[in-house]
Amino acid sequence: MNAILMSGSTPMGGNPQRGHFGRALIAGAALEALLIGGILWVGSHTPPPKPMVPEKKIIAIHMVQPAPPKPTPIPPLPKPVVQPKPIPKPVPRPTPVPQPIIHHAPAPKPLLAKAPTPTAPVYTPPAPTPPAPPPPPAPSPATQQDAIASYAALLRARVQAGTRVPEEVRLMHTGGTAMIAFRLTPSGQLLSARVAQSSGVGPIDRAALHAVQEENYPPFTKDMPKHDMDFAVQVHLSAHRDE
Repeated sequence: MNAILMSGSTPMGGNPQRGHFGRALIAGAALEALLIGGILWVGSHTPPPKPMVPEKKIIAIHMVQPAPPKPTPIPPLPKPVVQPKPIPKPVPRPTPVPQPIIHHAPAPKPLLAKAPTPTAPVYTPPAPTPPAPPPPPAPSPATQQDAIASYAALLRARVQAGTRVPEEVRLMHTGGTAMIAFRLTPSGQLLSARVAQSSGVGPIDRAALHAVQEENYPPFTKDMPKHDMDFAVQVHLSAHRDE
């Protein structure tokens, strides 16, 4: 430091050429340090060289089949000896015999049978259809009412006989009468059924309705109207009634 400062000025009584030499020496040292530093910096930031991969060589192998061996030549067959053909002797031709001439008579033509002349069909009037028997006379209103009343009594008896007392009614020690209304076809088929008047006891109503629904009814009698009809039966159940 003292030397650099001293080299900037020429001391009194010193040599001026010596001062210039010192400055050149310092500048050269600084330039050399910068050059070395630059080389080191470039070397640290330069990526390493890629390793050299040896190039793969493809070797083509061709399979060559050996030539088949030559077949052994077959010796030629001896030529057959051809015998000369014998000369055929001429055969004498037979003398033709004259054939008699036969004259064929023409075949007679078949006689065609004459088709009979169609005659006009004879109209036969259809036999008269016998008149349908007259329908039976309708029963009188009184006869119909008697037939309906008899049929309704039959229904009440069959429904009452088919009713079973539920176990709930036996345990409650009670009884009651339910009215069931239902509708029948002339063939005796049940169309609908309902509780028209309750007994006040649910098990009794259900048992009476079930008895009406499960019963098989006979068809209407001949004196009854031939249309659907409504009926009503009273079903009485009691805990003391025997099954």
